[in-house]
Amino acid sequence: MDKVTKQNALNAHTWAGVFLSVLLFLVCLSGTIAVFHLEFERWEQPHIEEMENVSPEAVEKAMDSFLAKHTEESHHLFVVFPTSDIPRLVVENDHVAYFADGEGNLLEEESVSFTQMLVDLHLYLNLAHSWGMILVSALGAIICTLVITGIIAHKRIAKDAFKLRRGGNGQQAQIDLHNRLGLWAAPFHLLIGISGTYFGMAGIILTLVATVNYGGDRDAVVDQIFTPDPVLAPQSGKPAIGKAFGQMKTLAPEKSPIFLTVHEVGEPEQFIEIYAKAPNRMIYAEGYRFDTAGNFIGVAGYEHGEWGKQLLWSMYRLHFGDFAGMLSKWLYFILGVMLTVLCVSGMEIWLSKKAHPRLASRLWYSIVWGSVSALAVTAVADMLFAGSLIAVFWGVMLLNIALTVGIKSLTKPVWLFLSGLSVLALLVVYTAVHGNATFTVSSLQLNLPMTIYVLWSIWRGLTLLKREKMNHAENKSKVKPNLYDASHGESVNL
Repeated sequence: MDKVTKQNALNAHTWAGVFLSVLLFLVCLSGTIAVFHLEFERWEQPHIEEMENVSPEAVEKAMDSFLAKHTEESHHLFVVFPTSDIPRLVVENDHVAYFADGEGNLLEEESVSFTQMLVDLHLYLNLAHSWGMILVSALGAIICTLVITGIIAHKRIAKDAFKLRRGGNGQQAQIDLHNRLGLWAAPFHLLIGISGTYFGMAGIILTLVATVNYGGDRDAVVDQIFTPDPVLAPQSGKPAIGKAFGQMKTLAPEKSPIFLTVHEVGEPEQFIEIYAKAPNRMIYAEGYRFDTAGNFIGVAGYEHGEWGKQLLWSMYRLHFGDFAGMLSKWLYFILGVMLTVLCVSGMEIWLSKKAHPRLASRLWYSIVWGSVSALAVTAVADMLFAGSLIAVFWGVMLLNIALTVGIKSLTKPVWLFLSGLSVLALLVVYTAVHGNATFTVSSLQLNLPMTIYVLWSIWRGLTLLKREKMNHAENKSKVKPNLYDASHGESVNL
């Protein structure tokens, strides 16, 4: 490939990364953490009873108790089974959700405000969903562009595939690390970018396909992707969800029921649908449909549908790594960290080439490491106060920026150190609030990694702070001003 093409690719790669660095970083960071969004839901209420299975009778009792407590109008009813990725029984409508124990007794209202804010940050950057999703999806397309232009711009991609040089001022090592992470994980980055772009552009794609192939009929396209509701005789009465759930062991003994939905509650079109995870398949779930009386109607046909339908139904698991238990989640987390590091290192390389302008560098560090502190403070606020978590998060982010402008000593190691202390404060408050529940699996599966982060960030922050002082001392010792000794008529080096 000629030099002009490579240079143009490098320019596009550099300026797209620089101008969108903050947004790309926040989307990548929140997405990396949101891989464990189901685990965070458990972490927020660690004392709730957990189980592996539940009886149809307990499901029926839990829903009956819930409906007696909540009589407001709702178009849907839901049951989340403990055989899903959250080993808890949850009953809910369109407005509120409650946990239930293994006997079907209601426990307490589900409250996952922090997890919702975190996922909202990743999917919409906490903006209005209508155009926040479009913005984030556009960033997914930018990620694909950065991967492709980065590969094109690399002058010796094969020769340097495993090169990682050390020494010097560290800039070359950082460039090598940036290039290696970008190359090795390129397939993952493209997958994340493409699947992320799909979520926001689905409506636009739907309109285009409808215009080109279906005379503008969007419903016809939807029916090709989502199986239409079954045509039934007018339904009435209470949905027999226990009876429907009880048949799953016979209908699909190899599948794990994830959740149940009662569609069009109280309407003549009412029917029950149970979504079950198919083993060794990437699709989210197959749908098993029942009438109001709990009689089996048929399957939705996602598991063995056309390849295009199966692909679209696999997008969720492909994007969040939710297809092989904790193994795939940890793999996605590590790869997500690599993608986030790419955002950080790319910007730091650009700053180093600009001789590290002090204010710009400090502002970048306040965003990178200050965002960790902002998330930790937001989680603490959720445990202690009632209010908008989005306002708390962005308020802390703005405060970080203001402090950085006003306090010149807030450098990278200081922000690293502060991020570790913030997470440590979160763990302390969490322990005080939840007591013995802090030592349950629901808590420890996230608290232990957070503890590791605390130790690493404080150690790394102190190490960089010590290195900064040493470099400052060395630079100071190299400055030897000449003073003229008038009495001797000669210069003296100090």
